[in-house]
Amino acid sequence: MDIASASAAVQAATSSSQSSTASAALAGNFDTFLKLLTTQLQHQDPTNPMSSDQFTQQLVQMSGVEQSIQTNRNLETLITAYSMQNANLSVSLLGKEVTGSGTGTLLADGEASWNFAVAKDAPDTTLQVINSDGATVYTEKMDASKGDHKFSWDGKDSKGNELADGTYFLKVTANGADGSPVAVDTRTTGLVTAIDLSTTDPLLTVNGAQIRYSQITAVKEPEPAG
Repeated sequence: MDIASASAAVQAATSSSQSSTASAALAGNFDTFLKLLTTQLQHQDPTNPMSSDQFTQQLVQMSGVEQSIQTNRNLETLITAYSMQNANLSVSLLGKEVTGSGTGTLLADGEASWNFAVAKDAPDTTLQVINSDGATVYTEKMDASKGDHKFSWDGKDSKGNELADGTYFLKVTANGADGSPVAVDTRTTGLVTAIDLSTTDPLLTVNGAQIRYSQITAVKEPEPAG
């Protein structure tokens, strides 16, 4: 085993989230390096001694790997703190009414609505309402000017049939006058009914669909029933 192989193994270990394992690997490989160095010095040809430049380079390489592991450990600490902060803040949103980037909304009593914004004028804009099975149930064309828009849907499909209440999604495809795609930001508003804390950016269930905590743009107390 040479020092290059040892360093490569440790550098690969630093890419994982287990910095403690990487540190242990570095310590083991550094011990091996010292043993190899001692053996080389003991058996070198006195008339042709090994250059100290090689030893220095290897020591510098080991030091660089050690610093990488320490940096990785510090990043893990920051990520953990960030994750805990997001988890605490997102839990406080349970039961609140939020607005955020998302395509899902609830159809209730023949009413559903979305808000979306286009980055520039998009005379060729297509709105598609999609059900929970992924099927398009309603399509509408519009000439969308730059800025914010609200789309209200009466819960009827393209043939005029009334559809069941539930979660529906809006897909907006916008194109400029020259046919080039135009950026669209679709937003939804609803109550937070569940929170998935398994990621550093918690997933909030709103209107039966999940949106990320980082995509929330507004929060308010829900309107009282009645």
